[in-house]
Amino acid sequence: MSQLLEQELDIEMKEVIAFGDNYNDIEMLKAVGCGVAVGNAKEEVKEIADEITLPGKEDGVAATLEKYFG
Repeated sequence: MSQLLEQELDIEMKEVIAFGDNYNDIEMLKAVGCGVAVGNAKEEVKEIADEITLPGKEDGVAATLEKYFG
């Protein structure tokens, strides 16, 4: 995925925001410029995230996107 973003779309990984809640998301959140854990994420995910947003049921992803792009 990072090759596609960087080479074909000319987007650097430091320009990417990613959202996650579980163990399989940790590597992705570490690889991007802004890794966001939703409020109901596993504690280990929250620990490595750059920021934590509202839980998924409270539209945490939408709240963060509004914050940056609203």
